[in-house]
Amino acid sequence: MGFLKRRRDQKKLQKVLEDVQGSGSLESLPQDVPDGLAGRCGQLLENAREIDDGKKEYYIVTSYLNDIETIENLPPDRAEEIKKAADHVAKLNRARDQFLNTSKRISDAQFYMIQQQEDTIPDAVRKLQENEQYQAVVKRDMQYLEGEKREWELQKKDLRHRRKVLRSASFFLFLSVASAAVLLVILSIGFSYDTRNAWIGTMLAAVLGAALIVLCIESGRRDMHQAEVNINYAITLLNKVKIKYVNITNAVDYVCKKYNVRDAKEFSYLWDMYQEAVREQEKYRRTNEDLNYYYEKLVGLLKKCSLYDARVWMEQPQALTEPKEMVEIKHNLIVRRQKLRSKIAYNLDIVKKGRVELDGMLKGRTDVDIEIQGMIASIDQMAELGKEG
Repeated sequence: MGFLKRRRDQKKLQKVLEDVQGSGSLESLPQDVPDGLAGRCGQLLENAREIDDGKKEYYIVTSYLNDIETIENLPPDRAEEIKKAADHVAKLNRARDQFLNTSKRISDAQFYMIQQQEDTIPDAVRKLQENEQYQAVVKRDMQYLEGEKREWELQKKDLRHRRKVLRSASFFLFLSVASAAVLLVILSIGFSYDTRNAWIGTMLAAVLGAALIVLCIESGRRDMHQAEVNINYAITLLNKVKIKYVNITNAVDYVCKKYNVRDAKEFSYLWDMYQEAVREQEKYRRTNEDLNYYYEKLVGLLKKCSLYDARVWMEQPQALTEPKEMVEIKHNLIVRRQKLRSKIAYNLDIVKKGRVELDGMLKGRTDVDIEIQGMIASIDQMAELGKEG
């Protein structure tokens, strides 16, 4: 319905009243008109302007109705040619509107950022993916070394506890042997017992116990030393791995901040969306080129039909392909013309009656202001245009 709002000044407006002649009086002149000649002239001038605007609008609407009639009566071959061109315009319009109304998956800022570095982005995505994979490996190594260090520290703690137990055992062995020796001396001297075998057994037990404790202490010492060596080695490796982890993490963070992404997955998705946006833009460009081609073709075909306005149909090409659309447009134009006809007739009736009233007010007066005379002339001119129809 775009052409309903178009307004063009026309030179030949005399045809308008051919449709409005014969309409009777609509309403009586309003009673609450301002007193005074100037006020009455001003009011009638407004009514005359309404007539003038209505006639221009009426002419435009009638011209569009005539265009529709011309299109409906075209020869079949020309009508088919126009229909095909209009169908192309309608489809291309829908494709363009669909592109414009599709929500963007990538912001303009991201698009332009990637566009400026388009040649380096694929390598940057691949490098970020490799760095994240290496970062994960280094992190696993670091966690493994942390576990190993913690395990050796627990073993060292256990060895220290074992050494304390062996010290207590050696002290207990010493007390036990000393107590047994005292007991054997008492039995040998005081009670004349033969304690040679007992002494042999006690000494043998003392030697064996002492040897066992010494062996355990020596073994624990060696294990303690090895645990300390392993802990120091784990710490050395852990420090190296931590340096690698910090460096690779800084490299990953730098790329993420540079391209405003969280990780390689989002970066890859952003690159895919950029490529899709480029393809859509290219498709949109080709659509516009095709649309311009069929637009000009359709306008050219319609201009050959000597229409009042050929370009207005570019706003509603579907009306040229779908009869129902054309019927609806035609109906709306007819309704609009009827309303304009009523508007013109109503204001013309008021102006005619008002002009009679002005003649009565001017009768016998010779002191009429030039401005008043100009207003009356304008009213007469607009009314006279209507009468000439």
